[in-house]
Amino acid sequence: MLEAQIEFATSANGDKWYLGHNETANQRMVIHHANDASGGTETRWPISSFLEHFGDHPQGQALREALREAGFVEQEAPSEHRPVAQKPVISFPWSRNINRLKD
Repeated sequence: MLEAQIEFATSANGDKWYLGHNETANQRMVIHHANDASGGTETRWPISSFLEHFGDHPQGQALREALREAGFVEQEAPSEHRPVAQKPVISFPWSRNINRLKD
């Protein structure tokens, strides 16, 4: 069940984006309502997935602002714009001891 939705973005073509909450899954989500010309379909995204795909778009920026205004902690997924910690490269899969590789 969803509680009240907060509209955070509207496009020139009539698409609308809402911040919602699925009480059953206890998860905040983005709900996209396509305009009537596009069929009026509704798409639901976990916040992290939405920001991963649309974080640099106007609707992604509007979502970040809506999250800040609502006092919610932003749950972002890593993107190409933020460095990700590098994992050590192990040349041989049977070589499990990392310290042995340093010698």
